[in-house]
Amino acid sequence: MKQAFGIIVTIGMLIACAANSFAQKDSTSFVNKLGIDISYTGLSYMESSVFGFHITYTMKKHALSLGPHIAYHDLFEGQSDWERHGVSFIYQYFPIRSNRLFSPYLFYDLNYGFIKSRREVVVTTEDGQNTFGAIREVTSNTIAHHFGIGTRCNFYKGFFLHLSLGGGPASFGQSVLLRSLQSAYPNTKESEHPFKNYETALMFRVGIAYQVRLKELKKIGQHCCD
Repeated sequence: MKQAFGIIVTIGMLIACAANSFAQKDSTSFVNKLGIDISYTGLSYMESSVFGFHITYTMKKHALSLGPHIAYHDLFEGQSDWERHGVSFIYQYFPIRSNRLFSPYLFYDLNYGFIKSRREVVVTTEDGQNTFGAIREVTSNTIAHHFGIGTRCNFYKGFFLHLSLGGGPASFGQSVLLRSLQSAYPNTKESEHPFKNYETALMFRVGIAYQVRLKELKKIGQHCCD
């Protein structure tokens, strides 16, 4: 419920920015800029979401971002012992070269995740006559390619609010280890290629970024050295 409310508020702010874009002085000039971006991304593959931190570089009609996943969340809370790590690379293209406050873009997102989960299960023997308790440990590698559309709004000097939606192919592979809790039964392990399976991946991202012109960074550096 909180996530849905946050998305509604974000969309409302973007609409407000669009309504005021013609009434205010342009401030999103597409010049070379460098900055940071903190975002929240919901991912359909592996049913997880992440908070990411990116270093972003904007060059006229293009922008590049790279950064790690700094926090994670199981969307459906199905795992009590679960962790996720990863990194993402984002390319954005602004087809409308203007200085408007409200700027749509096309994007490509390459998202890699390393996921581990652990829970207690009841296992049935191969003959189907006995059962025993075990710890099921699953390790997964995932790669998703997202293509989509988004928009950003410059709501204050150098600060941008952005929202994007996309989808594309994803691949993943799992390694499953069953640790028996009873000495009469051995441990078992099954492994597959890290990217054996394929599925369609969907995503949405909302975040806030701060960017400054490279000329301004040089001035700051000169002041520090003086």
